[in-house]
Amino acid sequence: MKATLTFNLPDEQVEYNYTLNAARYKDALKDIMELMRREYKYGNHVNEVSDTIAELYDRFGDITQGLLDE
Repeated sequence: MKATLTFNLPDEQVEYNYTLNAARYKDALKDIMELMRREYKYGNHVNEVSDTIAELYDRFGDITQGLLDE
């Protein structure tokens, strides 16, 4: 299967850049998720901070649901 994306440059330069960097954005999101997971699991935080990290992790997971799957 082939797919071709066509952009009208320079008018669609921003869209082109987003598409070109999509894999990097995905990797960055996965790194953020992993950082939050490690901080929650291994970080030495007071309960309030741990709870906040867990809440942010869950919310981030909800927002990115399906986007970070391989």
